[in-house]
Amino acid sequence: MTGAEHQANPADRPAAPDLGSDLGGSNLRAYLRLAVPVGALFAVVYFTLNWFTAHRPGHYRLYLDWELAIPFVPAMIYVYASILLLFLLPPLLLSRHAFTALARAMAVVILVAAAAFLLFPAEPGFQRPAHVPGYDALYRTLYALDQPYNLVPSLHIACAALCIAALLHAGPRTVIRLGLMLWAGLLSASVLLVHQHHLLDVVTGWLLGLAAYRLVYLPRVQ
Repeated sequence: MTGAEHQANPADRPAAPDLGSDLGGSNLRAYLRLAVPVGALFAVVYFTLNWFTAHRPGHYRLYLDWELAIPFVPAMIYVYASILLLFLLPPLLLSRHAFTALARAMAVVILVAAAAFLLFPAEPGFQRPAHVPGYDALYRTLYALDQPYNLVPSLHIACAALCIAALLHAGPRTVIRLGLMLWAGLLSASVLLVHQHHLLDVVTGWLLGLAAYRLVYLPRVQ
């Protein structure tokens, strides 16, 4: 038998894993197939309930007087808006199997928050400024999109907490883990410093996001 006959037929060799495919367009398409309907659910629930609560009487005052001394820091609008970038990370760090678990957990977060908004229609203690020098366009856009009534829990924080917890569970490198934890802290501060939320909103947002992570996301990825 010749040496050539001893060589394995290339067609019989197991294919090497395509490490790039899971991070390529197909992975992104798989993510978008779930992210788009979840985003649509968020939009319908959030904007409908904000409009509904704006026309309801008897809003709750769910903040303490001392919270009104929290300063308004206009530049934190950039951190506040960075949640949009956070939602671009799952296709890079999570498996496709995890996308389904994350989508289900995110839907639960949205629906539980919706129930809370209906039960506890809240009002903010902060007055929205008519003019924010240097940031007018950003704040006009924010105020046009977001009526200030969906407060407890903060969906901004609940969705961010769930997403960050899922990303951390994927076991990224230390520098990425530290970056995600820092990002979580900055996002929590930003909703206060742009006067979109109060402390109770942030705390309940974290509780809701982490509960969805533990009860809905983890059982489907372990």
